[in-house]
Parts: sequence; structure tokens; C-alpha cells
Amino acid sequence: MQPDLTLRRTAILTDRLPQAWRRPLLHLALAWAMLRKAREHRSMALEGDARHLFTDVWTSVGVVVGIALVYFTGWLWLDPVVAIGVALNILREGFHLMWQSSQGLMDEAVEPDVMASIQQTLDGFASARGETQIIRFDHITTRKAAQRRFVDLHMHMPASWTLGRAAAVRASVEQALMSAVPGLRATIQLLPMDMEAHFYDEKDLL
Repeated sequence: MQPDLTLRRTAILTDRLPQAWRRPLLHLALAWAMLRKAREHRSMALEGDARHLFTDVWTSVGVVVGIALVYFTGWLWLDPVVAIGVALNILREGFHLMWQSSQGLMDEAVEPDVMASIQQTLDGFASARGETQIIRFDHITTRKAAQRRFVDLHMHMPASWTLGRAAAVRASVEQALMSAVPGLRATIQLLPMDMEAHFYDEKDLL
């Protein structure tokens, strides 16, 4: 290769590299912003768009890196190696999205930090007089489906309480739970303190 031709190609490559990086950098910034909002709102659609942009960024990076490596080293086999790496990354992102989408169709327990917030809120309402409990909670079950979170539990209170008083306390607990965990739907069953509910017990079906 002639020296002047080499210098000319190097000048062209050096001049075009900043332009080649401009769009991937913009896509990268947009993808990060979309991914942050997707996690904030628990939106699979928005996360899919963000990861799509990430794959576009890595594809553009792979093209630029492949051309640069082949140009400066003369090793033509580097270009397909970089292309294979980019393709594997696209497959990895696609598998990750498919897995998350399938999990979104299944009910599963809420995240540990969300469960901690629920438990902390309930602890604020649980009370006792000496060794006698006045309000207690048990059979706490949580689940999440797509963007929604649910909690089911039993709230025990003195049998002498009126229905109106018990309902007022339950409403306060529900409001506190929804304030602690936005979007949470709470189902609270009221029970006297001396009654226990046993799942799958034939006595409870009578």
C-alpha cells in the first residue's frame, strides 16, 4: 500500500469516526433514560424498547470497531469475530426479554424490599396490652402480576369490638399499606382474636 494512500485513508477514517459515534451515544443516553423509567413504572414494554436501543448501540459499536481493527491490523478475520459477538449479544438480550415476559404472566411473591415495607407498616398497627395482644396480623400472602402487587392477610382484634370500629381500623391499615407501597391492593379479612383460620381445613369450610 502506498504511503500517501494510507495517509489519505487514515485521514478519512479519523474524520468520520466522531460522526460514527454520535448516534450510538445519543441512543445510549436515551436507552438509559428509558430503562430507568421502565424500572420505576415496572413497564415491560418500555424496557423492551430500551433494550432494543441498547442492541442498536452495540451493533453500531461493533461495526465501527470491526472496521477499525481490520483497517489497522489487516486481519480480515477480526470482522466476522466482532459480528459474531454482536449477534450473541442480541440473542442474549432477546432471551432476557422473553424470560422476563414469561415471568410477568406468572404470579410470584413481591420483592424483598416491598415485603419489608409491608411488614413495617403492619408492625405499626400491631398492639398489645401487657401480654394480651389487641391487634395482630397473620397469614400474610403477597403476589405480583405484571405491574400490579397484591397482599392478602388476616387481622385479628378483640371480639368485643363493634363492626364499625373494626372496619375503621381495617380502612386505616389498607390506606397505610397503599401509601407505603404505591399501586398495592390489599385484601384484609377480619377475625376475632380467639379465632384462627387454617388453610385447607375442613372445619373452615363449614
